[in-house]
Amino acid sequence: MVGAVHQLAPILSVASFRAWLTSRPDEEHWELIEGVPTMAPPPDRRHQRIASNLESLLNTALKRHDPSLVAYQGIGVNIVSAVPYDPEPDVAVIREDENPDPRYAERFYLVAEVLSESDKGVIESKRDIYRAHPSCTCILLVRQDRMEIVVDRKSGEDWHSQVLHGADELSLPELGLVCPVADVYRGTSLA
Repeated sequence: MVGAVHQLAPILSVASFRAWLTSRPDEEHWELIEGVPTMAPPPDRRHQRIASNLESLLNTALKRHDPSLVAYQGIGVNIVSAVPYDPEPDVAVIREDENPDPRYAERFYLVAEVLSESDKGVIESKRDIYRAHPSCTCILLVRQDRMEIVVDRKSGEDWHSQVLHGADELSLPELGLVCPVADVYRGTSLA
């Protein structure tokens, strides 16, 4: 796991982690994964472009479809879990009036992770905790080494996955978004 503070570090609660986080410089990016503070390396330009494109595509669609929803990059989401987690997805869709805290969202409807090498060891556990959250209905796992998006959608109590590639269409009608997968990668060397 890239950036783990220490493999034998004590498991921190979310409250302890957030208190400790206030002592860290703003340019550091930390998440609490399975009770262990984990520092992520700074995202590269491709990662940032993909996250920015996705946020923009979602916000454009949401303005037409449901203006009470908004997409943000880098907002924390509150998770209730037996093992402490304090994740910060790359993009999250929330409803402003349900989330008065400017840093953390209690309710979120979509989370997107732009996958980096450092995510390999933790993405499945993060995916599981997102799936367990009662308001989450869509998870996007966006590759940055090729045009590929895994879309996990909740239907009733079940989750269904679909893998999309560059020539496919990303369709999230519940959020008003329909676009070519390639639009998410616009401005990168993959486009």
